[in-house]
Amino acid sequence: MELTWWWLGVLVLLAAVLVAATSWWRARQERVGEVVLAAHTRRMTDLPVYRRALTRLRGQLLVLTAVLALVFVPAAWAASRPADGYLVEPEKRNRDIMLCLDVSGSMFVTDQAILRSFADVVKGFEGERIGLVLFDSQAVTAFPLTDDYDLVTTQLEEYANGFSSIGGDGLDPQAGTWNPNSSGTSLIPDGLASCTYGFDRREEDRPRAIILGTDNMVAGRGVYTQEEAFRAAEDLGARVYAIDPNDSGRAHEELVDATEGTGGKTYPLTDEEAVTGITDEIERLEAARLPDTKPQFLRTDKPRWPVLLLVLGLFAYLPLAWRWRR
Repeated sequence: MELTWWWLGVLVLLAAVLVAATSWWRARQERVGEVVLAAHTRRMTDLPVYRRALTRLRGQLLVLTAVLALVFVPAAWAASRPADGYLVEPEKRNRDIMLCLDVSGSMFVTDQAILRSFADVVKGFEGERIGLVLFDSQAVTAFPLTDDYDLVTTQLEEYANGFSSIGGDGLDPQAGTWNPNSSGTSLIPDGLASCTYGFDRREEDRPRAIILGTDNMVAGRGVYTQEEAFRAAEDLGARVYAIDPNDSGRAHEELVDATEGTGGKTYPLTDEEAVTGITDEIERLEAARLPDTKPQFLRTDKPRWPVLLLVLGLFAYLPLAWRWRR
């Protein structure tokens, strides 16, 4: 803790000492003017009653002096503006990352690998918000954007376990993703659009990324076309990074072109460093976007204790001074 205006505290203490000295001097002058000479006063001052009264008076003065110290010292302390000062690094790690997984049957192995890899990567995050959306014929938000990494890690691991045995251990990744009234399955554009619209704080300039796990094999017709879904992500400024179990074919090439159009990239599942490569890419892009900023010195006022002691001192002094004066 430091005193921001220490000089003001010193002035308050000096003023208190000056007031006390002036009051003592005036009181002494008044007593000198009222002195009445008397002989043989020792007989009176030797009386036990007199000595007890004198001792009581001295004790009262000592107590009042101590209580006054409890008034003036905290007053000087409060006037000095006590505060805690510390350096703060401006927050740079304010990314929003949405995991967007196609949970159709052909994607189980891919999704499980993504979830388990990302559960490990998340443990090193600090400041990022993570969300998870699962989709097949319709999208389900497993959990919205959050920086509760204990929850995120647990959920990712539970869903990864759920891919091993549907209905067994872990969370069922397909729960709620099947719509019998839908015109198809694996509606990837609709799933991507749901992920895009899952970003909040849309008015803020926050780096956003979508990690899309899909083979881009659409079966049916949904609300959005692939072009419309990727354009929505691009308009929001969200880069789409895809992990595809295939590394060739028309669907793969279309996915490569679409992700690159948002500034992202498509990784084949055979790339063992796909997930860490995506997170490194997001880190690199964010570092380039944000300018270097210097640490800022912040000061937080801490007036609680001096003000509390000052109030207690006043509550103690005023009743005592009034009673003993009488």
